[in-house]
Amino acid sequence: MVLGSKLKWRHRLPRRRWRIVIQVDDADEVPGHLPNRGVALVGSQQVPKWLVFDCPCRRGHRIMLNLDAHRRPTWRVVAQRPLSTVPSIDDYSLDRCHFFIRGGKIEWVNSSLEMRR
Repeated sequence: MVLGSKLKWRHRLPRRRWRIVIQVDDADEVPGHLPNRGVALVGSQQVPKWLVFDCPCRRGHRIMLNLDAHRRPTWRVVAQRPLSTVPSIDDYSLDRCHFFIRGGKIEWVNSSLEMRR
């Protein structure tokens, strides 16, 4: 018997990564519901304004990252496929959620993981 034969087929599929699912001109046009691991880009590819998504902690708060270099604080999208941003995202809306988006994956910063326990 092959060891992997006990796994169901869905366990062998790679997990979906964070990705830009919609591009809109204004923040008011971002849908109230985004797909799981889905991100909205506000503005154009050439002049991005915001990156909007539901926090990966799944407590229901939305994060808006400023992409305008003339305003502070500011973030940059360093890759769209898979999605990567810099610097880290440190949100205090509900509890502290501190993480990176690298290669389409969420990398939690240790201090926010410890605070959740």
